[in-house]
Amino acid sequence: MYLKKIHIENYKAIEKLDIELKPGVNLLIGDNGAGKTSILEAIAVALGGMFVNVAGVSTKNIVKEDVRFIVKPLGDSSTSIEYCEPVSTGCILHISDSEEFTWSRIKKEVSAAHTKIDGKDVCVWMKKLTNNSETSLPLISFQSAARAWRVRRGDFGTELKKKLDDRRCGYIGCLDSSMDVKSIQQWCLKQEVMRSNKGTVREYEMFKNIVASFMREINELDDFPVVYYSPQFDELIYKDDNAEMPISKLSAGYQSLLWMIMDLAYRVCMLNPELNDREQITGIVLIDEIDLHLHPKWQWNVTEALRKTFENVQFIIATHSPIVISASKEANLVLLENEQEVKYLPDCYGYEVEDILKFRQESRSRPKIVKELVDQIEAAIDDMEFKTASDVLEKLKAVLGEDNSEYKKMAGMVEDARLIEEC
Repeated sequence: MYLKKIHIENYKAIEKLDIELKPGVNLLIGDNGAGKTSILEAIAVALGGMFVNVAGVSTKNIVKEDVRFIVKPLGDSSTSIEYCEPVSTGCILHISDSEEFTWSRIKKEVSAAHTKIDGKDVCVWMKKLTNNSETSLPLISFQSAARAWRVRRGDFGTELKKKLDDRRCGYIGCLDSSMDVKSIQQWCLKQEVMRSNKGTVREYEMFKNIVASFMREINELDDFPVVYYSPQFDELIYKDDNAEMPISKLSAGYQSLLWMIMDLAYRVCMLNPELNDREQITGIVLIDEIDLHLHPKWQWNVTEALRKTFENVQFIIATHSPIVISASKEANLVLLENEQEVKYLPDCYGYEVEDILKFRQESRSRPKIVKELVDQIEAAIDDMEFKTASDVLEKLKAVLGEDNSEYKKMAGMVEDARLIEEC
């Protein structure tokens, strides 16, 4: 199961855009303002259409703030806002060689109260799927950039969960921009109580297996780490080779990473409590700014850790990190330009970070002022103007310091050139 293609029209700053996707890891790259987050949000709206007929599960809709608009000047100091209609976001969902679904979410007018769906076969399919206890349900999740600072929502989905105490709860809030930490904690507490009374609890063991496998891979640990609920601290505890402490006491990077993987694991276990093997997990996961708060070591490992933990899940990931790009093996690399154009780039697995900055992200590998000073030194040496080269070298020293490797390299070039000139 994977999204094969997405179509976006008049959504936020995107006038019209089609993107082809592949199974496995898809990386959205581009400058700030290129539209990476808008694309993920548009996909989340489209995916929300699947749940229209699923009882108790609310869907993500197109709202007024999502509608693209044009500001036109009037007179000398006034403006007029012209909304672009209709707004739509749609996709092609590949289930198997013999089954695909195509649908769109549409808001025909900015004043329309509801978001309509064109192509309701997918709604019928999802309703049948969720009503059949014998089927495996796909993981659907949007991990927004807000996960880093909205991990403390109190009672999100509580009333819905009271009315819908079954595996469909795994879809409640799955496309929301905030994370339902309280439900994860309460669920883990419930599982700990059941474990103490009954022994092994299958879904709780799967939850811990998913979290442990991911964290072991990303941290390159010898042993599997452990996550458990502590009555003493009244919260979740993380334990690995290096430490054991409440998750709330960990760094922002650790918390962001742990809550993300725990949210995915929690939803998998809610949706499929009888799951025996991680290879059975299918679905679609959207992740915005995956490199947020991550140490470079984790950036090297994060996509591979996701691939190994969820072998049959499609990931659509937005990133700025050249490390993440270089570390992502066999990724579908999508370069976004000005929210209107798409380029598909060759796989960059194993590339030097500097090469990715230059040839894939069209960015500098060092600060502009450093590049300008280095260029001036090299030009002065070429013109045999050694005093000028020495003067500019002093400026470079003031910027970088005399222990910097780039300064030492340029100082060596100036000295070598001077010696050659003396000969």
